[in-house]
Amino acid sequence: MKIRPIIFFILLANSIFAQKAKIDFLPNLPYDKYELKIDKDTITFYLSVTSHKENLPLIIYVQGSGINSLFENRNGQIVPTSGHMAWFNVGQEKYRVLIAEKPGVKYLQKGESKSFDHKFSLESWSNTIVNAINYVIQNEKIDKHKILLAGHSEGGVVASRVANLMKDKISNVAIMAGEGPSQLYSLYKFADDGTFFNTKEHNMPTSEERINYVKEKWADILADPTNTEKKFLGFTYLRWSSLLQTSVIDELSNYNGRILILQGTSDKAVHPESATVAYTTLLTKGKNVELKLIENADHSFNILEKPEIDGWKMVIEKTINWFNQ
Repeated sequence: MKIRPIIFFILLANSIFAQKAKIDFLPNLPYDKYELKIDKDTITFYLSVTSHKENLPLIIYVQGSGINSLFENRNGQIVPTSGHMAWFNVGQEKYRVLIAEKPGVKYLQKGESKSFDHKFSLESWSNTIVNAINYVIQNEKIDKHKILLAGHSEGGVVASRVANLMKDKISNVAIMAGEGPSQLYSLYKFADDGTFFNTKEHNMPTSEERINYVKEKWADILADPTNTEKKFLGFTYLRWSSLLQTSVIDELSNYNGRILILQGTSDKAVHPESATVAYTTLLTKGKNVELKLIENADHSFNILEKPEIDGWKMVIEKTINWFNQ
């Protein structure tokens, strides 16, 4: 008797999540660390602790590009990195906050690793997050009707892919300086205006030279898309090919929940116009989308010439207020 593919998928998912994760409390931090074996690999994720007994809304934060753990050891003290503590500090215990280590990255790992290079792609990263979300909503006290997925920078397209995969399980998606069209758009625009590749090292003083360099690099990546030895801007061809062949727009075109796009107008890593392109394109597709432009904010939402303002905290507050509406 043949098992239909959809039934087999359900049985496989049930077998995965029948397993119990190994859970450790992180000392002096408001998180438990989960290690869950899936197939021959182990994924690591963290869920904030709470004293509340009722089901709480879930916030999943997807960090931007990088190769380090979400925590590091500084002179014997474990400290958080990548900005995720701001989500807990703003939300306090009214929400559960979920964060995950990237494929190939272990707790407290720092610096380059072959494991990360060989394992990291849009597909592996998205699947890690999907598995972490499914585990906590099945095993922890979570309000399954209130789930916010927020992705910053590289995390924007990853969050969009996860929302596409999980559909109506995700009620809200926030894209924080996370592109709109493919990241190739920002590479092209910044090569054109000289923000990128206009250095002595590259020796490309004209727009045409820089744009041709981007086009040639992309052609080389497409010719060898799974290569984990060749790199561009510090990341493998596998990473670039998997992330740039889709976009926030492509992935969210299949998602029907609420969408928020946040973008700093002085961002020099993601072209600010990409947010408006995403917003208007998703509007044409009938999506429930809002756009918030943060004037004079950089890629991390620091407000230029206003160092007294914590821009990162500000955009998280805006996002959580929107989530609560």
